[in-house]
Amino acid sequence: TSKKRVMLAAYTVPTSFAKAAMHDLVLAILHHLLFLGLIVMLASELALLRTAEPSVKRLAGLDAGYGVTALLIILVGVGRVVGGKGWAFYEANPFFWAKIATFALIGLISIRPTLAILKWRKAARAAPGYVPPQAELTAARRAVGLEILLLVPLLAFAAAMARWPF
Repeated sequence: TSKKRVMLAAYTVPTSFAKAAMHDLVLAILHHLLFLGLIVMLASELALLRTAEPSVKRLAGLDAGYGVTALLIILVGVGRVVGGKGWAFYEANPFFWAKIATFALIGLISIRPTLAILKWRKAARAAPGYVPPQAELTAARRAVGLEILLLVPLLAFAAAMARWPF
């Protein structure tokens, strides 16, 4: 019996550590699911922007969802920094800062398409059947395409960040 207790003790994790690890795991899963949602919304926006007469209402809904999801990613990310590995790990991690800078750049690029979509939604409400000008659709499509392209280095920075220091 004492041999069993020794073996069990070797596999027993202190409750506070286990709770913290579970909290971080839940936040990590949520962070990843939100990011996948963000990818789906951006891809859907790009697909709509490629059509001759995109549904402005649907574009506005996707763009709003994209904005809310981006905000939730930031909030969950802050929760991971505070309740996960701790600020000391992230503060000195160059890949964390590269990831944050890339996310901020994506956010800045998204401003123009969002403003265009809001303008189109207003015009569509005033004139049913409104179709955005082709030049504006092209500009929005390019911006959203660039946002999607920037997700590649963002993912690379996230993977490097989790494994730092090498």
